[in-house]
Amino acid sequence: MDKASITPGSPSPIGAGKWLIVILLSVIATCLLIEVGNGADAALADPSVAVAGAGGGVIAVSAQITADNYGVYLLDPKRGTMAVYQYQPKTRTLRLMAVRNYGFDVQLDEYNTEPSPREIQQLVQQQLRLGEAK
Repeated sequence: MDKASITPGSPSPIGAGKWLIVILLSVIATCLLIEVGNGADAALADPSVAVAGAGGGVIAVSAQITADNYGVYLLDPKRGTMAVYQYQPKTRTLRLMAVRNYGFDVQLDEYNTEPSPREIQQLVQQQLRLGEAK
């Protein structure tokens, strides 16, 4: 396809391919959720399991990893772990990128954030004092 045949506003073949990958990963994530959750029979009996991982099952979310790569994030609230898989388009496979237990992470009140929660607390208190002064 030459540049002259592409008109402004027409869908690019590359963009359509990326959307196809996102849709396929969403289907894969849903299938993983059904299988890993409360079992295939329970997931089919309760549609909320397949949609959001309700009932303590694994939550699967497809997302863009980089500008050209897509993947699936799996969250297991019962175990407090998350895993990231990257889709490899050349080999049409999923590659495990990382797994982490976030149990200790969520016990922190703050880490590497701006503004800090203490600064926000001071601003809220200042605003409350100004409101009382009116």
